[in-house]
Amino acid sequence: MKKKRFNQVAVGYFVALLLLMWMPVRTGIPLDNFVFGLRLDHLLHASVYLPCAYFAGGLLNVSRRRAWLYSLLLGVLTESVQYLLPYRGFDINDMLANAVGITVGASLCLLPCVARSANFFRK
Repeated sequence: MKKKRFNQVAVGYFVALLLLMWMPVRTGIPLDNFVFGLRLDHLLHASVYLPCAYFAGGLLNVSRRRAWLYSLLLGVLTESVQYLLPYRGFDINDMLANAVGITVGASLCLLPCVARSANFFRK
């Protein structure tokens, strides 16, 4: 039952991700503001892609390395399709922000494995 629920959440995440990246969105919120010296738009891209490798690995039942690779391909694909859409804008920096978010998220998925192998939780 837990796997079924995970799959539902993962599919929902990817559907929402694709809708957010490809639908015309006019928020009225200026995303070219800077937070910690970074554009808010780039921080938003990175944070949206954080769980991507985790969900890809669980949904496709592949290794963490393949999940990271598939997630990177998805990040490049979503930004590349925006180049073809007249109501969306392509930005290489957004693509890099996607990659940073995916890489940070995939790295966070490795922390439990590293902790177990280093016996961090044993006394």
